[in-house]
Amino acid sequence: MAVAALLTAGAVQGSAGFGFNMLAAPILAVIDPVFVPGPMLIIAGLVCIGGAVREASSIDVRGLGFSLAGRVIAAVLAVLCLGLLDEATFSLVFGTIVLVAVLLSVLGLRIAATPGTLFAAGAASGFMGTLTSIGAPPMAIAYQNSAGPVMRSTLNAFFVFGMVISVTALFLSGNAEWGDVVLAAILAPFAFVGFLFSRWGRAFVDKGRVRVVVLAISTASAVILIARHLL
Repeated sequence: MAVAALLTAGAVQGSAGFGFNMLAAPILAVIDPVFVPGPMLIIAGLVCIGGAVREASSIDVRGLGFSLAGRVIAAVLAVLCLGLLDEATFSLVFGTIVLVAVLLSVLGLRIAATPGTLFAAGAASGFMGTLTSIGAPPMAIAYQNSAGPVMRSTLNAFFVFGMVISVTALFLSGNAEWGDVVLAAILAPFAFVGFLFSRWGRAFVDKGRVRVVVLAISTASAVILIARHLL
């Protein structure tokens, strides 16, 4: 089950530039809590490095800068908010917000990848990711009207920086150890096998289906955020 989850998550991440944690983290957490958050974050980060390097020439460097600025600020705010509400409440709120954003997009709202929207998307992504472990939808929605390579490479680069920030915080707070790195190294090859098979997924996404894929995965992310604390 764990291997299947990693293979599938790697393929989806390589195809769309996001979705790894959404697919793999819930399954591996059920199998054994030791898989999350440290090992899962490291594996996802390694796959994202592969995606960013593969299409490095397509990275929206300027947009990445604005989104990372938003993420850093959001990380500080998220830490300050940790004691205000429990994870279940945050998940319900963020899941609902993502569903509303998807609905507005379906109804015709066009979200352009401007400095302002990317800063806000980076902040929202960092805030959601810190508090719920699923933070990709805001960034993906911001890039839904971009070309497939631009979306994938920029999102992968964004999540690489995010992984470094998150894993560093886990080590400094005593919530991660070197055993997590070893476990991640053992499991990562399975994720990379899935990643290598993503060339067919990339071809599908790049045939004018970026927006459809973004909205579908974002909807699934929102449903998982809401359902895992209601069921």
